Amino acid sequence: MIDPLLGLGALALAMLSLPAAPSLDPGPSAACPADMRLVTGTHHDDVQHVCVEPVKSGKATHCFAYWEDITAEEGPATEISVCMDQFEAPNQRGAKPLVMQSFEMATAWCAARGKRVCAEQEWELACEGPERRPLVYGWRVDRAVCNSGKAWRQVDERKLGASGEVAQREVERLWQGAPSGTYPGCASAFGIFDMMGNVEEWVASRRGRRWPGALMGGFWAKPWTGCRGTNDAHDPKFVFYETGFRCCADPRPTSVPSAATRGGEEERGGPPATRP
Repeated sequence: MIDPLLGLGALALAMLSLPAAPSLDPGPSAACPADMRLVTGTHHDDVQHVCVEPVKSGKATHCFAYWEDITAEEGPATEISVCMDQFEAPNQRGAKPLVMQSFEMATAWCAARGKRVCAEQEWELACEGPERRPLVYGWRVDRAVCNSGKAWRQVDERKLGASGEVAQREVERLWQGAPSGTYPGCASAFGIFDMMGNVEEWVASRRGRRWPGALMGGFWAKPWTGCRGTNDAHDPKFVFYETGFRCCADPRPTSVPSAATRGGEEERGGPPATRP
């Protein structure tokens, strides 16, 4: 996060207009299954924004608004093309997202469906979109756009760590999530829903992190967590009442038929190939 520029006065800050972005779903792509969306573009290892509304919370400081006119792209650039589940697992509009999921559980669940856990860089690009937004919906925190404005509830870790009905009752007491797709404005430019708030999502960590998995997007009680807010403090077996995930997959080929294929169609009476 870049510190506010010296010389910005109260009048200049008051004139900043940072509207939330409208919901945008480009629809399915021929390269992806119908319940996934194609995410393509250039990912930069580091993206910096100017914070214009820092808010202290205990020892931490969170940013609640950014200057839209300045974005710094730093580090190596990578071209990404990936199919991503439109909703958090089980990837169904209106379904309750899975929670109490570890990175290992997420990996197995996705693999059983011919998919994989999304890479950290893929998740970041899908969230920030081509505009490199710090928040999935824009430049200023709005607790109403995504399911991210709930009050934090004290966790009874003894009950949560128990087995069976005791743990389940504690999860249900803590639950403040929403069915997938409930918040229509909480969608990225690629049509991916609930990337901020609702449940935290496991991703495959970028190189250099301590653990193979990290958590992204915050959950229902972290309105400030943006597209680059990575929680890499937990081992692959870690589960908590708000940990979930979504899956990704490589796009399928959508190339034009070869000349040999077109020639075969002509011999069988198919449509003639266009020749110069």
